[in-house]
Formats: sequence, structure tokens, C-alpha cells
Amino acid sequence: MTHSGLTISRWLLAAISSLSPFGVVIMVPLIPLLSVSFDRNISDLQYLISIYVIGLAISQPLVGMLADRLGKRPVLLSGFTLFVVSSAALMLATTLQQMIALRFLQAAGVGAGTVIARSMIRDHLAPDEALKAFALLTAAMGFTPVIAPVLGGLLATNGGIASVFALMAALGLLLLFWCLKSIPKEPAEVRQEQRVTLRGYRSLLGSSVFWGHACAFGFIQGMFFTLLSTGGALFNQQFGMSMTTFGGVWGVLSLTYVVGSFLISHSAKMGTPTWQRAAVMAMLVVSLSAPALLLFSGLTLVGILAPVACSMLLSGILTPATLYGSVNAIPKYSGSAAGLSSAVGMSMAALFSYLGALAYEYQPWMVMICFSGAGLGFVGCWYLTHPRALESQKRSSFEGP
Repeated sequence: MTHSGLTISRWLLAAISSLSPFGVVIMVPLIPLLSVSFDRNISDLQYLISIYVIGLAISQPLVGMLADRLGKRPVLLSGFTLFVVSSAALMLATTLQQMIALRFLQAAGVGAGTVIARSMIRDHLAPDEALKAFALLTAAMGFTPVIAPVLGGLLATNGGIASVFALMAALGLLLLFWCLKSIPKEPAEVRQEQRVTLRGYRSLLGSSVFWGHACAFGFIQGMFFTLLSTGGALFNQQFGMSMTTFGGVWGVLSLTYVVGSFLISHSAKMGTPTWQRAAVMAMLVVSLSAPALLLFSGLTLVGILAPVACSMLLSGILTPATLYGSVNAIPKYSGSAAGLSSAVGMSMAALFSYLGALAYEYQPWMVMICFSGAGLGFVGCWYLTHPRALESQKRSSFEGP
């Protein structure tokens, strides 16, 4: 497939990608209020977050296949229409069961933005430009965890819970009209028959390159979600940090991820194999430092914040390459690859969220072991996908200076 240049605004693609994580994180400050409204335990209301992640994981492979078969524009417009309708319906929901069902539909709709944005970048940009575009996407997706809880808390406090869902519906409607105006129809000849798209999935499932990049992305998500699921309790119960302070700390950590993505988007050098290999080696050091700090000084605030901040910065630098690598594994199936790799990422995020919670219940310090394991998993996947880098490193060590 030839690269024809991207005529669609990269900011539009970044926006339709970032609405998905925005929908996850904006619910966090609503949980205590909903606990009072529904007279339910906090643990019951966590389903409003987990069902959203599950909805993304289930729907995105289907979205990718439909995008390859029917075209990206109709699938994207249908997905955002579903998101707007389900967000509006959430304003009227009166039971927890209704809200859980509608949250699933929200995720099924908004996931189309993430999948199709990645596929369009791969189809229309050369590798170096695609890497920069993916960096813009990851920067936008990393910034939403900073602003979403603040907006959610302010709206829920002053306008009620329904106002939060009204905001989500309004954002979805705005992006729907922007997509309607800006995303052109595809020529009929670029669409694929059902048998072709199914063959594409079989090819992706058998591709070690695809799985290496997709799982590398999943492990990076695992590092983030290990702390996301337990961070509030960990910082509050172990170090006496208020939830407001924790929100500020988490916001700063998220900004380091944005900084890493910003570096990639503005520096071609950061995307070269040499710099990427150096960033992977730094991630290896960071992953090993977490248990080392536990061994020497026990569970301390610095022992958590230092490796997490470094990993966030490195994740911002490395994530764009893993995203591009997965959708570029078999170029003619870029839509299917984007959907399947997103599902892998969300599934591994959910897994590490669960493992992090289990680790915390057993021993709080074991959360950092789980975090370290996700980092080592990423490094292992990267070297499996880039065997030449490993061979080069071995050769240089034998040859000496």
C-alpha cells in the first residue's frame, strides 16, 4: 500500500483517540457520589470502570474488521453515534444495572476512534511521519488522565452526576460533526470482502511481529494500570496522602508520559533504532530498580515515585513505535491490526489491574513487583520483535571498544 499523505487533521485523529481514555478516567471521582446515590459498596461501582475496559477489548477487533470491509468513515460515524446516544441515555439511568449496560455501549462506540485513527495514520504516512503522528496520539491520550478527573469532579459537585454524562455526549457530538465534515469517503476498491478480512485476522494471529508489538504495548499499559487500580489506596493508607494530593501527584506522573510523546513528535532522532534501543535498556534498568529499592529500603514514597516517573517518561517515548509496529505488521490489514492490538492492550491492562489489586491485598509492597514484571515483559517482547538489535549488542560486547 502506498503512502499518499494524510489530508485529515492530526488533531482530529488525536481527539477521537483520546475520548476513549477520557471516558475511563472521568468516572473515578463519580464513584463515591454514586455509592451514596445507589446505596452500594465502592467495590460494586468499580464495574462502571471495568465494564468500559471490557467493552473496548471486545468491540475493537470487530471495529477493525468492519473498517477494512465497509470503510473507515461509516464505521467511525456509527461508533460515535452510538457513543452519543448511550451517553445521553446515561443521564436518565436510574439503576446501577442500566448504567453498566450503557457504559458497555459507550465503550463499544468510542473504541472506533482509537482503531480508525491508528489505521489511517499507517495507511497515509511514511514511517518517520507516522511515528510522529502516533506520538501526538499518545500525548493526547496521556493528557486526558490529567484533566478528566478534575472536570468530572467539578461537574458532579456543581451540576450533578448527569452533567458529566451531558459533557461526554456533547464532546461525542462535536467530534461526530467534525468527522462528518473532515473524513472523506473511501473508494469502493479499497474495501475488502468478508473472506479477505477473515483471512487477514488469521494472518495477524499467526504473525510473531504483530504479537511482539501488540504484547509490548499491552505490557506498557500493564505498568500504568497496576498503579491506577491501587494507587489511591496505596498512597493514602501507606503514606497518609489525601485523595486530592494523590490526584495532583498522578497528574504530574501522567504529564511525564506526555513529555516523552512530545519528544518523539518533535525529534526524528528519538525514533531511530539507536535511541529506541537506549530507551528500552533504560526501561530494563527502571524495571529492575523497583524491586532493588524495595530490597534495600523497603516500601518508601521515593521508591515508588522514582521508578514510576521514569517509566512514564520512557513509555511516552516507546509507545508510538509499538503502536506503529503492530498496525504495520501486515499493512493491507491495518484496520484489523489496529483493532486487535487495541484489544490486546486493553485485555492486558485489565489483567494487570486485577493482579495489582490482588498483590496489594496480599502485601502492599508486592504492587511494585507486579509493576516491575510488566516492565520486564515489555523489554522481553521488544527484543523478541527486534532480534537484530540483540545480535548487534552481543556482537559489540565481543568485539570490545
